[in-house]
Amino acid sequence: MTIDLQTLKCGECGSSVLKRTGLNEFTCQHCGSVTLVEDDISDRLDRVLDQVKDAAARRLADEQAARQKVAMRTAGFAVAAVVGITLFVMVVQMFTRKDTPDGGRRAAVASVVDRNIPTDGLKLGEPRQVLVGSGSSARPKLLVVVRNETGKPLERASVKAAFYDGETRLEERSESLPISVLEPGESAPLLFDLPSGKNVTRQELQVQRLSAPYRSADGARLAFSRLRLVQQGDRVRLVGRVVNERKDAAIGGVEALATLYDDAGNVIGFGRGYAQGNDIAPGARSAIDIDIARFGRAAQVAAWDYRIAYSTIEAGGSRTAVRSADRVIRTAGAPEVFHADLRLSTEDLLADDSERFDLKELELLPLVAGRSNIQRPLFLTELVNRSKEAVVIAPGGVISRFGGSKADGATAIQGLAYLYPGERFPILLEPRDVDRITQTRVEWKPMRRAALPGPRTPLEVQVTGTKAETGSVLLNFSQRFLYKSVQVTGKVSNPGTTIVGKVRLWVSLRDRDGQLSGFKLVDNLPAIAPGESVPFQVNVEQNGRDFASVGTLYQTE
Repeated sequence: MTIDLQTLKCGECGSSVLKRTGLNEFTCQHCGSVTLVEDDISDRLDRVLDQVKDAAARRLADEQAARQKVAMRTAGFAVAAVVGITLFVMVVQMFTRKDTPDGGRRAAVASVVDRNIPTDGLKLGEPRQVLVGSGSSARPKLLVVVRNETGKPLERASVKAAFYDGETRLEERSESLPISVLEPGESAPLLFDLPSGKNVTRQELQVQRLSAPYRSADGARLAFSRLRLVQQGDRVRLVGRVVNERKDAAIGGVEALATLYDDAGNVIGFGRGYAQGNDIAPGARSAIDIDIARFGRAAQVAAWDYRIAYSTIEAGGSRTAVRSADRVIRTAGAPEVFHADLRLSTEDLLADDSERFDLKELELLPLVAGRSNIQRPLFLTELVNRSKEAVVIAPGGVISRFGGSKADGATAIQGLAYLYPGERFPILLEPRDVDRITQTRVEWKPMRRAALPGPRTPLEVQVTGTKAETGSVLLNFSQRFLYKSVQVTGKVSNPGTTIVGKVRLWVSLRDRDGQLSGFKLVDNLPAIAPGESVPFQVNVEQNGRDFASVGTLYQTE
């Protein structure tokens, strides 16, 4: 076996893929032939192989450098072209844009964004550590109030905080202000997350580079046309309605910042929210619902304010930030307080007076005493819509229970999407710490109304059979209790022309006097196609007197 040292090829197959496998031994990677050479030839072959590898590496490095140089040159040409086109368009707009004759609106300023606003013009207040949230969910944060004294509007100003434990640098975080544009003279709160599980003894704050909005114009202040600040337990919400009163342009990017203060003027909470939907057309309206993160819970809310930032949308789709010097609107006073268990939607809170349902038309029937299947006392009642012409939308409230003068908790009325005139919604009240409920008080939520025929898809519910039964239950493996129940069968038919889904059906038992004796919700009915029916069968426990009739109430979506 020989090896050609001039061309570095295997003497057996001619392959040049050779690998050193020993001191004087080379193996062909193609055919596996092994060649033994003398020491001087081996050394020479090693040098040749090293030279080949070095030459290949240099060639690859030169090719990569050439590709990078071409890519950088191409990117530079592209950036220069974009900058040139942008400057040309800006110059044309500055010379051709004119005020609209009907609105007296000033021309929008479109110029290169000023990145040279001195950062010392954004003043930082004294930082303080606060707990945001309540109970085990409370989180430590650093609160800083900043003020714009630059004399210019600032877009998305941000501050960087570096946290220390003594001289040990822990970590750093950057946060932007919770409003897109901070007007001259305005203040805004800023929250930083503190390093988790670490002792923070000091922090260093640094204002990041400041800039003005790219396109902006002076314009009218945008304010809520309808507004409520509500509190439920620890939760505080600012709910408002925004109306675009302009006739020449839509508005977009509508956001609001709400801030709470104690009686000393300290910030004790803030939050921001956005208008529902992307844009608001001329004459249209939208709503903003803001959850406010509150801290310093021992302090009561003594005052609050809000501001709204927005942009106008031109015919071509370009947006111009609207500047308003007096847009912060402050109110002295505390929020409206509602029970924490009430489900208050944005629509419920902002409904006009003409959209309100008259709460006098709702009646909670007297309590009917009964027993559970383990013979514990319970009470049944019904919510009745006494109106003859209006449907109540999403009725709800909280029933506070009392046994004599002792409070026994509360029961929430919920689960209904609407209640039609004359309909009865069954409710169960179970005493917790008293033997019997002697008194109830109801706190109703704000409710809306709808004219007949209302939102419900008509269905036909038919009860086809009832069967009285007796059951038993074993409690704690020691006590067995007997109870009565009724097996109710029937069907739900769809006489309409569209598919009806998510049907919920309440089946109620009534005694010979028409009082409620027991009820159960059936919420597993399938969708019903036009002209079809679905059967149902449900066992309803009889908590009161023996039943004499069966009633039903249904909901559709």
